[in-house]
Amino acid sequence: ILPFLTQLPKFDPLQMKGSIQVSARRALAAVASTGQAAAAAAAAMPMRLPLRAAGCRCFASTRASVLYQSQSVPTSLERTGLVGTVRDGKGSDGEFFGVDPVPVDVDLHDARGAGLTLDAHGFQLVEHKYDHVDYYNNNQVLSKYYPEVEALVTKALGAKRCLAFDHNVRSRNAKIAGKQLEAGNAVQEPLVGYGVHNDYTAASAVARVRQMAEPPKENDTLRPILGDTPPLDPKEIDSLLAGRWMLLNVWRNISPEPVLKFPLALSDGQSCPLEDLVVFEIRYSDRIGENYFARYSPQHKWYYYPKATRDEAVLLKVWDSRGKAFCKAPDKQTETVPVTFTLHSAFDDPATPPDAPDRESIEVRTIVFY
Repeated sequence: ILPFLTQLPKFDPLQMKGSIQVSARRALAAVASTGQAAAAAAAAMPMRLPLRAAGCRCFASTRASVLYQSQSVPTSLERTGLVGTVRDGKGSDGEFFGVDPVPVDVDLHDARGAGLTLDAHGFQLVEHKYDHVDYYNNNQVLSKYYPEVEALVTKALGAKRCLAFDHNVRSRNAKIAGKQLEAGNAVQEPLVGYGVHNDYTAASAVARVRQMAEPPKENDTLRPILGDTPPLDPKEIDSLLAGRWMLLNVWRNISPEPVLKFPLALSDGQSCPLEDLVVFEIRYSDRIGENYFARYSPQHKWYYYPKATRDEAVLLKVWDSRGKAFCKAPDKQTETVPVTFTLHSAFDDPATPPDAPDRESIEVRTIVFY
């Protein structure tokens, strides 16, 4: 089919450095224009055509659906009580209320080699070779992987301090089977059906940091280790919040196989209009958390990292106190950065092979202080 594809506008296979994601319609149109109906069956599903380039792991963009909230869901930057869920002690959610998810097809661009950074876009990829632990063993994650994540983040960001305080392991097959982490919470699934979201809001971000200066609550991952001892010194919390701080997720593949199924979609933080945000409440037994959901906007620009390996980590900003959109009364001495947070979601890539292995991943939640 390659000769027919070369007839598409602005398509030169000798100059492309990755591979081309071709939709059925475009491929069939090219075939029809040359009268070669025999190739139609081969074009009936999305594909990637590998194009040789030494040392290149890049892919062209793919197109897939992500779940937004419809226009009927009220937007707000503050809690309304109209949209949310109840989360149990094992970290699983009950029925959502007030939501109206709608699938929207979006283009997702290959983020590899695109020069994306945490401050300018809200996420970045770092190499991180590591003697991996059993990620389904909660004690190993807490005792060995948390310190590794803290060291990684501190070095990569040039920060003074990093506290890892929570994590989720995700696998659809394990979730369906009801698997639970050894000495930990239930395994969760990739958030394809959860929808486009950010993990915190303007209110819940600072509230979550302040909660680290209190005794761990029922759902807090550090409770088995710390008991009633706060993760942060209550005497230091005001001074820590006075400087720059960030809530950051460290996401990685934990399988020996690269991620092909349900990859992580990341929206450029500068492409998110605030007027499209929806506060989603998460009601625990002893506190209320908040996410931002979002309505669709044509301004959103989506990326992903194809074939993520377990020797890579995605740093994902979910709140930055110096993000210019929410930074209160910045003065000449207060430097702001373009991005406060990054909308994200998992997605079902139509180019995924039918026999692709299940995605297995972990994200560790951290607080970073500068």
